[in-house]
Amino acid sequence: MDASRRIEELERQLELAQQRQQEAERQTEEARQRAEEARQRAEVSERETQRLALLDYLRDSHDLTYAKLTVETNPYLTSKGSVTNPRDKWCPAKLTPWIDFLEVQKDVFGALFTIFPTERRLFENRAFLVGLGERIACRPIADEKMLERFLHEAVEDPVRAIIEELKQVEDVKSVFDLGNGVVFENHPHAISDVAEEVVERQGPPAPPRTPDHRRDLGLLRPDQICIYRSDDNLSEWRRMLYVAEYKPPHKLSLPHLRAGLRSMDIHREVVNRETIPTSSDTKARFQYNAERLTAAAVTQTYHYMIESGLEYGVLTTGEAFVFLKIDWAYPQNLQYHLTEPIPEALAHPENAHLCTAVAQYLSFTLLALGSPGECCGHGQEERRTAMESLKTWTVDFESTLRSIPKDERTVSPDDGSEYEPTTYIDFDRTPSVPRRRTRRMVADEVGDRMIRRNDRHESSDDESAPRPPDTPSPSTSSGRLGSRRSQRIALRFRPSGQESGQGQGRQYCTQQCLLGLKKGDYLDPGCPNAVLHKAAAGAKRCPNGRIRHPISYEKWLEHLRKQLVYSLDDGIVPLGMGGARGVIFQVTLLKYGYTFVSKGTVRAFIPDLQHEAAVYERCEPCQGKNVPVFLGQVDLRSMNKTYYYAHRVYVVYMAFMSWGGQCIDRVQLDKDGIMQLEAKTRASLTALHRRGVIHEDIRAANILYDPQSNNVMLIDFERAMLLEKPRHRSTPLVPNQRKSSPKSQTSPSGQEVTQLHEMAARTLQHAQYLHEKFTVCASGWTPEIFQKPDEHMSQAQSAMRTAAQGKVKWLILRRNLVAIYQGHTVSAVDSPSLKARKARKAQKGRTLRGLDAGAILAWTVSLPPTLFTSSASPGDTPQEHRPGAASPPCGSGGGGGSSTSPFSSSLRFLDRC
Repeated sequence: MDASRRIEELERQLELAQQRQQEAERQTEEARQRAEEARQRAEVSERETQRLALLDYLRDSHDLTYAKLTVETNPYLTSKGSVTNPRDKWCPAKLTPWIDFLEVQKDVFGALFTIFPTERRLFENRAFLVGLGERIACRPIADEKMLERFLHEAVEDPVRAIIEELKQVEDVKSVFDLGNGVVFENHPHAISDVAEEVVERQGPPAPPRTPDHRRDLGLLRPDQICIYRSDDNLSEWRRMLYVAEYKPPHKLSLPHLRAGLRSMDIHREVVNRETIPTSSDTKARFQYNAERLTAAAVTQTYHYMIESGLEYGVLTTGEAFVFLKIDWAYPQNLQYHLTEPIPEALAHPENAHLCTAVAQYLSFTLLALGSPGECCGHGQEERRTAMESLKTWTVDFESTLRSIPKDERTVSPDDGSEYEPTTYIDFDRTPSVPRRRTRRMVADEVGDRMIRRNDRHESSDDESAPRPPDTPSPSTSSGRLGSRRSQRIALRFRPSGQESGQGQGRQYCTQQCLLGLKKGDYLDPGCPNAVLHKAAAGAKRCPNGRIRHPISYEKWLEHLRKQLVYSLDDGIVPLGMGGARGVIFQVTLLKYGYTFVSKGTVRAFIPDLQHEAAVYERCEPCQGKNVPVFLGQVDLRSMNKTYYYAHRVYVVYMAFMSWGGQCIDRVQLDKDGIMQLEAKTRASLTALHRRGVIHEDIRAANILYDPQSNNVMLIDFERAMLLEKPRHRSTPLVPNQRKSSPKSQTSPSGQEVTQLHEMAARTLQHAQYLHEKFTVCASGWTPEIFQKPDEHMSQAQSAMRTAAQGKVKWLILRRNLVAIYQGHTVSAVDSPSLKARKARKAQKGRTLRGLDAGAILAWTVSLPPTLFTSSASPGDTPQEHRPGAASPPCGSGGGGGSSTSPFSSSLRFLDRC
């Protein structure tokens, strides 16, 4: 019994031990599983949050964001398009496939992946891309604005971010001309024909026979965007790479593109088509409409490519991209390549990351950037020559779309199988990367191959039949290129008028040089171009030993006109600067070496430049000292010419003047130098006021410092006010002859005039004191406010408020003086109440005629300079206005920007008073 009980007890204990062991093993396994799950979660979290390498970024940005694109199918929720009128556009003669596009793309990727460290994790993580994709999936594309937003988030921003990293690698910069990156911009230039103020000013002209930018007055739609290469940190130094057109997929569908893009003579097969399919033949009818829509869309892009002198362009619906190219040796031909990123990525799983929208847009942008030292622009004369060889097409995409019945805009289900995606399944997308080379050798080799590739194929439909888009032809051997290839390479590297030109980099002539030219005087020996002037003059000295200018001003202007008639490229260099009314060029009269600046403008703002010319004429004694030397103006329309400055910026009028110097906000000076600059600026304003000119737009951008003459010059007088000169009457003023009370015929030099003069003196004293106080604060504020904001801010703000109150008093005073001059009573002007109006009506004859009209007007004109050139305190009496020393000259240049400062604010206060 005892033994059996002991055996049972031992068995029970053994069983318990086994259970405990099993429990321990279970707990150990659970702990191991928890650890493994934690490790997996950590790996997933790290994978989701760590930055991505380039190849992973290309793949994940496609899968997680771009592929989430959806298209709105409900016709009631999609945009209907704006009502626009068809316009004449430059139309390509032939549309042909860009047959070596994929070969060029392989070269670009080969160069990039060889010299860029693709293993570095530099780009946004998967978590960000997942969140962005979820937002994109919730916004079906229903209009142009939504398409613009999608492309910006899913394609353009990633391309810009990649290029930002590429420009940090010197080897990459040696192959691609990256500059300071790229800019995707969809707002119009300040003076483009679709800018709001230009549209408001434009009137409807007569229907033109050739493409006329004056007719295209619709605001810049979201379907137009320009891509620029930024040259440095200043936004004005940039070059347009290509233009892009956005068309929503519900307006230009994938079947439309697949059917409409083919080799064709657009004028013969679309514009002037002889037969039109009937609506009963749905297949032929859809093909006809697809060709019309596609041709209208690519023609619109081609039109702006020609005007801007561009080699590349893009038409996109979001679902597909049509990359366009103009071979400027044959500008009548437009080459195209259709890509559909989603089907292509599925068809090429091993190289799916190279078929994505971001990857193909990136390679296209790098191709458009070109190589360092390669000039990709095409000048004004080359564009004009191309336009002369082109026909026009009165077309508008929206009008074409509206002309197609809604039931004909979609493909029939029975015919849908004929419009399959374009995937280029038989083409190997592996990048062309040479082996066993150093990165530098590869960069040089692939860069040279890219240039050769661009010039390899000839766009001739007469020599070979077009091939289907899915079967790109192999590369043509270099031995077949012949002399035409050499000519095209020479054209490719030829400087264009927009990138360079004769006269570029020259130093500007001095103020005295150009002033002497205008007056028929002697050459300025200090002019940096004096040697060129002397060579043209034959170095003949006058008896006094000095040399006169080689040509009269009238002949000089005639030669300038002839040079512009001959070419708008030679001797003209756009400076990338401008303002609300014009853009700035450097101009050189090549025959004599005179170098100066020009302000060009569009048709809408010609009156502004003509007004500015009138201001310069009024300020003729100040030219070369306070304002630039004005050299005349030329209307390019009289030559039947237009300078295509930027996208839809058509310069047709040019004014010429001397170079005024650097903008004052870029001049590095100490505190004393700033105070001297401020004094010189006030002196220049004084000189203008003495000539009866109120600037009305005083700010830092319109104030230049000329280091040659050590003067300050004011520029941009489009808004300037020209005051009438004082009129001195030869006969006394006749008193009011209307019947009135004896009191109303009081002597005009009575007590009221004396009181008015006393009030003027007190107001001027107080305003002068406030201005001096404000100037002191501003002088200390300008250089020091950023270091000691608390010390100066409160007193400067207080001074500004008080000065504004003084200005109001002065304006009331001046209004009273004008009222006296016009024959009104002061009380009626000051208090436009019902009582005052009744009093004015009852006392029409009671006016102050004692002040001479000319004296009053002269006093009001000369008063502001007197106010701010004296240094009286509130207890002093105003000093009599005295002509001061000559003020620094107004400069020429492009008033742009909206920078303000206490310095410029005080000058505006001075100018407006």
